[in-house]
Amino acid sequence: MTENSNTDGSRIARRSVLATLGVSTATLAGCASGSDPSNNSTDGNGISAEDSDVFTSVEIAEESLEIEVTDDMSVEFINLVDPSGELYDQQRLENGETKTSFEILGRYEDDFSTGKYELVALDGDDQVDTTTLTLEANCTITDVLWAAENPDMEWEKNSPTWETYAAVVIENTGTIPSLLTEFEWEDAPVARLQSKESQSYYHETRLPPGETTVQSKRPVYRTRNAVRSLDCGELGTEPMTVTAVVQVGGDSSYTQQLRYDGDQSCELSIVEGSPNEGMSSEGES
Repeated sequence: MTENSNTDGSRIARRSVLATLGVSTATLAGCASGSDPSNNSTDGNGISAEDSDVFTSVEIAEESLEIEVTDDMSVEFINLVDPSGELYDQQRLENGETKTSFEILGRYEDDFSTGKYELVALDGDDQVDTTTLTLEANCTITDVLWAAENPDMEWEKNSPTWETYAAVVIENTGTIPSLLTEFEWEDAPVARLQSKESQSYYHETRLPPGETTVQSKRPVYRTRNAVRSLDCGELGTEPMTVTAVVQVGGDSSYTQQLRYDGDQSCELSIVEGSPNEGMSSEGES
């Protein structure tokens, strides 16, 4: 499992860059005149600024957090403050601009901390308004599908091994996207065939909030190759665990029970309704 968090060094580095550029780091959150913190917009369901008099729209678009403010009030700077109270970034509105954006995934994705962020609108050094945003990616594997049992899906059927492919269904119940970087298949048939404990395949798949099915174009369920085949008579029912490694949020694992039958010709099947079938766990974020 991996843990996504900003190191002290990266926070200091970001803050130093902002200071070098001459941006204002005054009034990070809830401590300046002109706004009552009790009126802050805090939506437990995620990105919202419904109670704010200044922030009219907050949305995720690709790798950025897009912000729009009302033109009824004077706003010169917008600060984005991370969950630890440090200034993540600052944008300046010039010449009557009402829209800006913060890059939160992409350039800084390896050190992006999830949690509650503060958006602070400033007119010079005076705080105009503030609102709280929940920026989280909560990815969980909900199912693992075997191509041989799901032939109607869009597999690359020009491959002679397509029936051994797998598809992993991942649900992101957070408010921002994450990025899948790797599937690690522990005790998968293809790993056993190579006398290994696990087999990893790398991916680069965006996981927006909602459900995403990721096809692994690799022979996960393979029990034979040109050199050897598994002696399935020695195995019986065995677990296979897949772990989705993601860049934002916690990694997720899912265990599927497989039944190995036969000797010379291995007969593989998924054990339905077994006590451990479909077990899913989520790593720390």
